[in-house]
Amino acid sequence: MATKPKRGQRATPNDTQERDCFQTPNYATDIVVARLPGSVQSCHIWEPCCGEGKIVDRLKHYGYKVLGTDIRINSEHNCLVFSPSEDYDCIVTNPPFSLKSKMVKRFIELNKPFAILVPGDWSGWLIGAIREYQCQLLMPTRRINYITPTGKQGKESAAQFHSVWLTRYFNLPQTITFIELGKEMMLNI
Repeated sequence: MATKPKRGQRATPNDTQERDCFQTPNYATDIVVARLPGSVQSCHIWEPCCGEGKIVDRLKHYGYKVLGTDIRINSEHNCLVFSPSEDYDCIVTNPPFSLKSKMVKRFIELNKPFAILVPGDWSGWLIGAIREYQCQLLMPTRRINYITPTGKQGKESAAQFHSVWLTRYFNLPQTITFIELGKEMMLNI
């Protein structure tokens, strides 16, 4: 997996790009919650790129203990080098778009179950994560409509790409698990 930033990507987490600040709607987090490994059911989850806290709030809604830190708000919590002193059993996050491949590499190094929301673009680093590290995909049948930095959501924020949850140690039944994402589910923003 490459460590050099791709063309157009920033090298450090402190260089914010607008495309890095999209929040995750509740229905996208619900996809992961329904498939968390059994060992995580009553444990701590770390959300290392929490931004405004949408994923943290949704996980807490389901009763999970969640540690939310943000790579951009506090440089001490840069998850590319930081690990929380608090015990955690799983990582669930939507990372800054410009740092996605670096995040996957870091989470593989931490050797904990993780679910990371990334573009389903079949790039080399994504294929490498699947082939070399036995990662698996939760692939929604529709695009996820993120909450934009300007507050647009739902139909107003239609994504230009398909997103997938890249997981590790989730023990899914196959490499790609398709998730039926009905229009009614997408109303839960």
